[in-house]
Amino acid sequence: MAPYQTGALILICALALLPYTPATLAQSGFSGATSGAPGTGPGYEALSPLQTGQIVDQVIVNISPAGLEDEQALSGEIRRALGISVGTPWNPALGARALAAVEAIPRVAKASYGPRRFIRGSRNALVVNVHISDTATPAATGVFQSGDPGDFPVLYRRYSSYLQAILNGGNGVFSDGNPWFDAAEVFTRGNPLVLDPALGAQTGSRASWSEAFVQLGLGGVMPLNHSSLYGFAAMTGIGVASVGGDIFRDQNRSTFDTEQAYAGMLYAPANTTTRIKISAGRQNYILNEGFLVSQFGWQFNAGPRPGVYLSPRTAADATVLGYINRDDWTAQLFHINPSIDDRLRPKSKLNGLNLRKTIDERLSIDGTLLHVADSSVIYTTPDGSPGGREGLWTAAAHLLRHAPANSDGFWLESEIAHQWNDHLPMSAYAGYATVGYIARESAWQPSLSYRLATFSGDDPNTETYERFDTLFSGGLNEWLQGISLAKLLTQANTKTNRLRFNVSPRESLNLTLDLYQRSANRRNNLGGNRALGTLSSKELGYEVDFVIRWSVSRRLFAQGLFGVAIPQRGVKDAADNHSQNWSTAQLQLFWTL
Repeated sequence: MAPYQTGALILICALALLPYTPATLAQSGFSGATSGAPGTGPGYEALSPLQTGQIVDQVIVNISPAGLEDEQALSGEIRRALGISVGTPWNPALGARALAAVEAIPRVAKASYGPRRFIRGSRNALVVNVHISDTATPAATGVFQSGDPGDFPVLYRRYSSYLQAILNGGNGVFSDGNPWFDAAEVFTRGNPLVLDPALGAQTGSRASWSEAFVQLGLGGVMPLNHSSLYGFAAMTGIGVASVGGDIFRDQNRSTFDTEQAYAGMLYAPANTTTRIKISAGRQNYILNEGFLVSQFGWQFNAGPRPGVYLSPRTAADATVLGYINRDDWTAQLFHINPSIDDRLRPKSKLNGLNLRKTIDERLSIDGTLLHVADSSVIYTTPDGSPGGREGLWTAAAHLLRHAPANSDGFWLESEIAHQWNDHLPMSAYAGYATVGYIARESAWQPSLSYRLATFSGDDPNTETYERFDTLFSGGLNEWLQGISLAKLLTQANTKTNRLRFNVSPRESLNLTLDLYQRSANRRNNLGGNRALGTLSSKELGYEVDFVIRWSVSRRLFAQGLFGVAIPQRGVKDAADNHSQNWSTAQLQLFWTL
């Protein structure tokens, strides 16, 4: 390793161990948040109100000190000033503007977003903490205005104008037993993420390593007229380092890259529910919970780029995002040009439209139409017939009924998608159905849910191509479908049963147990892992994952995970019956200033 790389590695790891002291001022929403290890749950996103594009399903206002005589009236005034209602897609600019509006209310001394609450029942809760004081709120704050270092990371705030330093990071230690089911040379041969693809990864029976990242930059918002139009922008760089041998390569390495670089405009008048936003540049985006489009589907955090389990890079290279929200209707439009590395990923450009109707606080429906206008991805077929992703269309319909917000009850969720292609005969399907029950009135608020998800595979005996193209599906908590099994299996041509049990001993602590059973829909699996192109059996594997999530403070989040994946006949035979259970143990800390 070159001297400058060694120096960068040491610096990044040192920065990642900075004291986790909570800052004293409000968080604007320009957190630049990324997420934790693949499949382990919300990860670093728990320090951010929500991911960009996620729908706000519930707004929780916490007022301090408690017990004020006019608390109910204040809560209503705060909610009106926020202007963020159920069904609104989240974005940092909207969040910064909303906090400024709340802090303009007389007697509001400080407002901030809390970390995401661990609320089950398929709800994305936006938590707003408001401190009330009889003293007047200062017209301007921030280091540039007050000269007080305690105001950091706020550099400048005056009414609706806001400039904030973005500084956050995380580090983790990881240890996998029998990675790749103790057959790494079989399941990673030809993989460009390993040092020598001809041989595959040389992990042995144990891989243990550590990772760290630091993201730093600036984000801000300012009004462009007196009341309704705002401009916003953010730019960050990210340094990532890895020490030790991970599941792909035994090589210390570090990188520093541009992560976010975007600008946009927001129309948010105070006297209506209309919200219009457009932004362009390097930024994050997730549609629903990542069934079709996820910010974890277009970046590489492995191989020559460290961070395979922290997954700190999530921004696409060139993205245009827009939405219109009025009353109960929301339309989202997006163009995504993923991060491209010719060594690792062919190009694909995705255009999309999502239209949502929020029927009430418990029920919503939405539909999505996606089109790949330009792509170099080629499909693998048994007869070698030409055809690929370019010209692909995906149409999907989604229904979500939440559990009651404050009482026991069921939740239901389902989505079905169909694909076809302008340039080849194609008909593919995917879908899922979830049913769950939460006992909010019981101690620890236990919940139990079951989900069946299926993605079609290709029948080699037909002229039609039927393997579902999962595009940029992914995510951590919902759509990785087994932290270890997902490293080996794509979602295409699979059927997954998931049983999830969840408890919250206290508001800041959450325990989740996931049980997965994965099988193939067809034995023809060309397009997946090379060693699994033709399966001897449809039975692929089981996995058990136990996750502990602890929101230590608004600025610090800790997460631990232990998982065991058990191979079944389809995987065992591919490794000539030489396979062992794959275990993983992980501990991660994420912080933000």
